Amino acid sequence: MPSFSHILVPYDAEPSAEVALKMAAKLSQRFEATITAVYVKRNEADVLSEQIGELLKEREQELNVKIQYLHPTGRMFKEVVRVIDEVDADLVIMGTHGTSGVEEFWTGSNAYRVVSSCTVPVITIQPTFKRAQFKKIVVPIDQSKETRQKIPMVAQLAHYFGSEIHLVGTTKYSDEESARTVRQYVDQSVTLLAQEGIEVQTKVEVGTNIVKCTLDYAESIDADLVIMMSESEPSSGLFMGSNAQQLVNHSKIPVMTLQPVEVGIGITGY
Repeated sequence: MPSFSHILVPYDAEPSAEVALKMAAKLSQRFEATITAVYVKRNEADVLSEQIGELLKEREQELNVKIQYLHPTGRMFKEVVRVIDEVDADLVIMGTHGTSGVEEFWTGSNAYRVVSSCTVPVITIQPTFKRAQFKKIVVPIDQSKETRQKIPMVAQLAHYFGSEIHLVGTTKYSDEESARTVRQYVDQSVTLLAQEGIEVQTKVEVGTNIVKCTLDYAESIDADLVIMMSESEPSSGLFMGSNAQQLVNHSKIPVMTLQPVEVGIGITGY
């Protein structure tokens, strides 16, 4: 089963941060995990940190959880990444404002930098998403060797939440070799999940935009979570530039991003 014991929530009192905190509270009760909220002050005179501290005390009562509160000063993503190591967090749940946020706290590069810099799983979530049950999980499988490393986490969450798993084989390339590789990796992932007693639905679509294909499918089945690797198919730019930021900022469905080091490396040995 997942062993999340300490959940970190970057928190600025915006609606997206409130949704992230509520999800963290629900998951902390399931996993008996500690919650730490962090607000990064722009300077030592940032009085909002005191107001947020008082607000978090109210949230403790409302959500029936204990919340540790840290308010370091510095650059947002650097301090968040530092605090992750400091408190030994093993999951980050982070609200995103999309492109219409009043402040640039977790839009654009800040959210992406946290996602790409973390060595622990990160769930990014928009304020419109209200669930904390991962009943339908969409898992894109591309042609990178790392793509299958997410499968152990997929299996763990599927067992814990009784999730329905959907594998989407996809690549921007339409040549025969790329298509064959994607289908091979999908088949291998299905076999691995079957060994865990998990049934899977699959779809393969090549020669397409990976992000759009994944999110369109996730929305079409009303999914609760998309699980992706942080280094998937680097040649496509999926997690190396604008596509990644679009995914983090525009997905209406929570996205869990994993670093390759976070899951079973041996799974790439096919």
